[in-house]
Amino acid sequence: MQIASPIPDRHLADAARLWSAAFAPPLGAGQPRLRACHGIAAIGTGGRLGGVAGIRDHRGGILADQPWLARVLYRAAPPTADLVIDGIVVDDRRQGIGRALLDRAAQVAHHAGRPGLRAEVEMRNTAAMAFYAATGFVEIGRGFFGWPWSGPVAILHRPV
Repeated sequence: MQIASPIPDRHLADAARLWSAAFAPPLGAGQPRLRACHGIAAIGTGGRLGGVAGIRDHRGGILADQPWLARVLYRAAPPTADLVIDGIVVDDRRQGIGRALLDRAAQVAHHAGRPGLRAEVEMRNTAAMAFYAATGFVEIGRGFFGWPWSGPVAILHRPV
């Protein structure tokens, strides 16, 4: 498996499909445009995209354009000096792809002088909560961030 950041142009459409299937807001305007420079791709054998992670900093996140629904309803978490994981999704779980994407995000954070990685996870998403705990993240706060229907969100942190 090859981990690439930014996302190579030839994988942007597949990355957008994979990312939006997991994270796009309802009533979205179709497949979003991604900012390659704010993404990390896991490319498997045969050149197939196996996963994608978005990263967010003071310049924005993986989405090139914020959907109108996000501009109106989305509630941002408190600002941070950390590099924020802007969604991570893989085709095949339990293959080490998610861990590899996080490891590259940690390298990006370190090279950018960021103190750590942050993830904002819906607490009812037990699989994601377990994944982040297994990869060294600890909860540093909670709140009602993201979409109004998301429920409580845990703010997780991992130093780099």
